[in-house]
Amino acid sequence: MRIAAISVAPVFPNQVIGGSQKILADVAAGLKRSGHDIQIWCTGTEAHSGDFEIDGVPVHPVLRLRGAFPATHQITPSALAQTANRLSAAAEWADRVYLHADAVYLRHAIEGAEIVRSIHDFVYEEALLSTLTLPADSTIVPSEYLKRCIETTVAFSGRESIEPVVSVPNGIKVPPTLPEPRLPEGISPREESDLILLFPHRPEPTKGIHEAMLTAGEVQRRIPDRNVRLLIPTYPTGSELDAAAGSAAQISELAKDLHVENLVELHDWLNPVDMPGYYAAGDVTLCLGAFIESFGLVPIESVANGAPAVCARVGALRQYEGVQGISMVAQADISAAVEAVSTMLEITDEDIEIGRSTIASRFSFDAMISGYENAIAGDLGNTRDIRYASDDIVELAPWCEVSGDLIYDDYAGRSQTFTLLAPKLSLNQSRIRLDQRIVDEELRAEIMNAVEQGILVRQFAFD
Repeated sequence: MRIAAISVAPVFPNQVIGGSQKILADVAAGLKRSGHDIQIWCTGTEAHSGDFEIDGVPVHPVLRLRGAFPATHQITPSALAQTANRLSAAAEWADRVYLHADAVYLRHAIEGAEIVRSIHDFVYEEALLSTLTLPADSTIVPSEYLKRCIETTVAFSGRESIEPVVSVPNGIKVPPTLPEPRLPEGISPREESDLILLFPHRPEPTKGIHEAMLTAGEVQRRIPDRNVRLLIPTYPTGSELDAAAGSAAQISELAKDLHVENLVELHDWLNPVDMPGYYAAGDVTLCLGAFIESFGLVPIESVANGAPAVCARVGALRQYEGVQGISMVAQADISAAVEAVSTMLEITDEDIEIGRSTIASRFSFDAMISGYENAIAGDLGNTRDIRYASDDIVELAPWCEVSGDLIYDDYAGRSQTFTLLAPKLSLNQSRIRLDQRIVDEELRAEIMNAVEQGILVRQFAFD
């Protein structure tokens, strides 16, 4: 099958920035190995100098979009028109169009094509609007969490039908043995007393850079005989791929403001091939941000390569509850994060091996490639009708979690106290009746407050 893969984000020959672009490269190479004729069309930047290949897959950096998030289409009218023409040419060549991390607003340019898209976040405007307003024959998502978020939001918005939404978990290659530790170029060699904390994320606020610095500072105070080092990558010089990402100077200034400048060490952005040795060189990986991950590769990549991880209970990261080597803490709870780091420092090699085995089984690289091939090149399925599943029952929204008498809302980025409601949700499979004959006034007030905030939503069925 001829497959035109379209990426609004730039693709580079020797550099991969972000988990989504890594997935694109892996999936494209997998489809190529399976015999499909796949080519990638992506946004071109000043760093590009014509077509190139990734693992034998041709890449055409010819789309004249902005090349940065957000506002990917905020360009000149002539550039938009030229982009539409190039999308049309790609669709005419292909048997099927795959929109990776769909943010293609110019749908008229590919009208009539069979469209499979993937969504890799539900935070940025591009993804939110794509799922609510732009047509596709099928949608791929990396987690059940994101599948439920999208289906609930589409139904909640009043739509009466929805395309198939297929969950294909991201997969990684778990090495048979742990790799040799390898610190980035420019970073001092490890000393015996070092305690190395890793922050292998985009250097932007919601990814938890502030929380990581605070945690590092508290760990140093708790364990004064260790030399705490917090390693943070910076985006490539001149890169404008993410407007929210901080520059090296801004990261250093934040470290000074938090009085941890002697703990923070910056290094160049690393490519996927460098990551196994990087993880192996760390003691604990920190994933403490409020960003709503639709999957979250970092924690499982870290454990797969020998370093335990401490994660905030946000978004799809909650799926890692119970995986050996991954410790979950409430978002913004620095004391809990410090305690978790201390605990993870004592983890046994046996527990890491159990975690590695679990990850290899649940998040198989081969299963991901197979899942994408079936979703992109296989039967597209049928549009489903949306209806209310119940007239008087509401349920906890998929972007919320109950803990005691607190309910955390991923999108609000905070917990609220619901003294009566939260315990009842815990006892009743996250559901509760609206019937006034059943609930008392105080409980009903909490229910209506939660409904107003989108914490509770109507039950929907998809037929």
